[in-house]
Amino acid sequence: MFACRRPTVIRRFGSRKNQLSYRFLAVLIASLLAAAPVAAESPLAQSLTAMRGFDQRVTTIGFRLAAASDGWCADPAWLPGLELHEITQYGADWRAAAVEAFGLDDDPAVLALAANGPAAGAGLQLDDHVTSIDGAPLPGAAGVAQGSFDRGARILDALDAAFADGHASLAVRRGDRTLAIEVAAVRGCPTRFQLIPAARLNALADGQYVQITTALADYVADDDELAAVLAHEFAHNLLHHRARLDAAHISRGLLGNFGRNARLIRETEDDADRLSVYLMARAGYDPQAAVRFWTRFGRRGLSFLSAPTHSNWRQRIALFEAEIAKIRAAAIAGRPPDPDFVHLPLPSGG
Repeated sequence: MFACRRPTVIRRFGSRKNQLSYRFLAVLIASLLAAAPVAAESPLAQSLTAMRGFDQRVTTIGFRLAAASDGWCADPAWLPGLELHEITQYGADWRAAAVEAFGLDDDPAVLALAANGPAAGAGLQLDDHVTSIDGAPLPGAAGVAQGSFDRGARILDALDAAFADGHASLAVRRGDRTLAIEVAAVRGCPTRFQLIPAARLNALADGQYVQITTALADYVADDDELAAVLAHEFAHNLLHHRARLDAAHISRGLLGNFGRNARLIRETEDDADRLSVYLMARAGYDPQAAVRFWTRFGRRGLSFLSAPTHSNWRQRIALFEAEIAKIRAAAIAGRPPDPDFVHLPLPSGG
């Protein structure tokens, strides 16, 4: 929603200064815990276990959006549909809970799998410990600051490098067994989709990551609405908006609300809105969910929706509806939904 702001990339509970958000998370998840019986875990471990449901949804929807966008980027990647986590990214107050909930130790483990994705289809399971990829060990924890995402980012880089040829062999520890699992990835446009714990309704894109807060993941009505939010942010990355605004020397702080800065930021927001419904349609989600979500969200009267960096919510709805009409017309004509307002694919950093 806030175009091209750099996310903190703190995965999970990495910073003590965010403890207020984490307390909110425990309250937010209480309704999920009440809906079904859970094992005899500590309250923090129960919160982490319940939060995994959001991780699974974000991983699945992000994978579908990225895979369906193949052909719309000049720098495609191979996508395994896999999210890993590791112990050092959890802050001190939550590390024991992560061990309790997920069995984490020194090796990274599977946090989430895209439903019907390559990794799940190859036989990977939640909480599998990944000890090596293509015979190479994953980055270790030596010298890594506790509660940071430093090691996690390096592990993701190693995972991307291993799948650069479309295939990877993962050595997996599952209980007392060691398995070799071959994963054949599918091609799509690269972006890392992540859930971050926060009490604020927000989503961010920085060119590499798309992040959505737990509060917003809980706020959406269904997976189609969650796809609408993720598709909007993913569109920013596909269109290289951060790089383009940087190249144009556009300020995003207070000065971003004035003059040329505001106008160019607003143009990127409008284009992300318009492209998002095409991404949704290609991935099998209902584009009309964007209208439903942004109408409900806009009626909350949130201040940034009336800021000069964003069209007001009624204007945004009009943009969505105009593009949805084109998508429906293409379907009637037997054509795939292709946007006519941008030229894709675009070169990286273009």
